[in-house]
Amino acid sequence: MKTIQISTDRILLIIVIFLVWYSTLLKACDTEVEIQPQPIVTIVKDTIWQTKIDTLRIETTKFETVYIPSITANRDRTSFKKEITQTEATMFTKGKLYKDTLHTEDVDIFTYNLVDGILLDSKLSYKLKVPKQVTITKTIEHPKTYKSGFFVFGEIGGNTSTFNNLSIGLHYQHQGKWFTSYRVNVNNVQAITHNLGVGFRLW
Repeated sequence: MKTIQISTDRILLIIVIFLVWYSTLLKACDTEVEIQPQPIVTIVKDTIWQTKIDTLRIETTKFETVYIPSITANRDRTSFKKEITQTEATMFTKGKLYKDTLHTEDVDIFTYNLVDGILLDSKLSYKLKVPKQVTITKTIEHPKTYKSGFFVFGEIGGNTSTFNNLSIGLHYQHQGKWFTSYRVNVNNVQAITHNLGVGFRLW
């Protein structure tokens, strides 16, 4: 029986040496180029304003008849009325109100002109349709990479009645894809146990 135990230990030792040699050979002969971590790239895009000149034609033929205070009335002549009574006829004169709305892709322009032989009042307002600034930020994270390597580990444990696990081992990880391990339980020197492990990454 003793001869069988020694033979088993030798076989396990040979297997362990072979696994370590094979793993080292794979690492040395591996021609796969490891992906180098790429830095985080931030892309910022700002709106570029393009200056352009548009010709806008203002309406000068269509108008609305309004009543403007006369020069002798001592009143603000821009305070016109759209309708007057007969008693107010001597205090107002007829005038013209030109209003127009001009539309482009970028802006709406509103014009207002009050005329009584001469230009009494003129206003121009606008409404922008485009934002003043647009910023787009895009962040690209570099992919995760895994490196091969050897690890030495130890285990200790038991239960409430028996202390039966004191182990040391060697672990080889190959680029996060698969691993091999060898562990020796040395808690009982008279009956040392040997353990081999193989695993693969699931996700």
